[in-house]
Amino acid sequence: MLNIEVRSISYLSTSLDMKVQHYVLIAEQKQKHVLLSVPNLYLYDRTRSSLQTSRRYARCIAMFYRHLATKKAFKNVSPGDYHALVRNKDIWGWQVARQSERVKKQSISPTSETIFEDAKIVQTFFAWVKNSCFTTNVKTQLVNWIANFKSDSLLNYIKRTARVRLDSDPIRVLDRAAEQKRPRSLITNQEIKTLLSVYPDKVYSVIFLFGLATAMRPMEISKFPLYGNGENKHILPYSSMPQDQTKFSCKVLGKGSKIREIIIPAYALKDIEESYTKTEYPARKKKYKEKYGKPCPPSILFLTSEGEPVTEKKISDATNYACKLAHQRDQTFRTGNNFYQARHWWPTMMMIQHRGEHLLSPAADVLDTAFAEVLKNQLGHNSISTTYKHYLNMARVLVMAREGYVNEIISEDFNIHDQIAEFG
Repeated sequence: MLNIEVRSISYLSTSLDMKVQHYVLIAEQKQKHVLLSVPNLYLYDRTRSSLQTSRRYARCIAMFYRHLATKKAFKNVSPGDYHALVRNKDIWGWQVARQSERVKKQSISPTSETIFEDAKIVQTFFAWVKNSCFTTNVKTQLVNWIANFKSDSLLNYIKRTARVRLDSDPIRVLDRAAEQKRPRSLITNQEIKTLLSVYPDKVYSVIFLFGLATAMRPMEISKFPLYGNGENKHILPYSSMPQDQTKFSCKVLGKGSKIREIIIPAYALKDIEESYTKTEYPARKKKYKEKYGKPCPPSILFLTSEGEPVTEKKISDATNYACKLAHQRDQTFRTGNNFYQARHWWPTMMMIQHRGEHLLSPAADVLDTAFAEVLKNQLGHNSISTTYKHYLNMARVLVMAREGYVNEIISEDFNIHDQIAEFG
């Protein structure tokens, strides 16, 4: 099996004259480590704005390359030249191989949707290869790379290769089981409480609550400072902030390296100070100094129990692990929950308060441009109307589940703790 390492690198780009960070693929070949130039150029060009996106794309390409290494046509070919020989049929075959292995193991993952989305990432990579004037046999204008898992002939083939005998469609059965585990609504009151209680490291429960209060992305929260500078020099620990204000503006660097201004409620800063900065941060700061040989800079607030800066990946991994623990403690906890449930929770609650008694009426369908702009800016989305309609629908579902109960109109007293007590 071809060994490909997926590694994060950070360096100064001479063409951009700025620091960039993205993942790269390194293949082990004849006891040598070889950088896969074409995939790495793609990852630099298309994924350097988001480390999480870069990691996902790199992993997909690495999986595909490992699959190619098992094929006879690629046996004597260097991994650095794979891109030149790949055909549409190879991408199709990779999807079928993953589905066959899944059926053989009777596993709910990866789902058919995930397999298709991963294949789209690989297809997008080869579209870039072609547009960048590298050699490839992939025909991007043809769709014969898509595996149709509803085809009877393909289904029978998968059954044969997986060596299973089932009366019903095994893929549909497995996908249905996966779908049942996926949250169709917001994380509930009880699920929030359970999740917060099982995080192995206190910093992540603090971060999850902060996400509920602000809808910030993990990559944005991980960079939130103890003391801000520049345009955020007014961001300080809560006790040093003006006590007569209920909310504060803050500039964040989000997805695509775009800077936007968001609102942070004062109580959220108070929560951080009382449950983390005063109690947890001092000991963690000492460990940071012991580990890195220098004082923890004021630009870093969130540290793990080992004194390491919290990153986007750490937040994701810790939450996914905590969700498994939560399900073990309470079988009703949906394992499909993740950190992004916090990001969906805030705009849904805001929509409930803003639209009030009109939420379930046709009048709510009329776009409130000013409010939609607030949602768009806070979330960092591009489309006003799409964002508005999405969270309008989520809010309606939640309110109808509560038999028509609607909270009061949005005010500066909006508080996540009050909302958790009311909605779940």
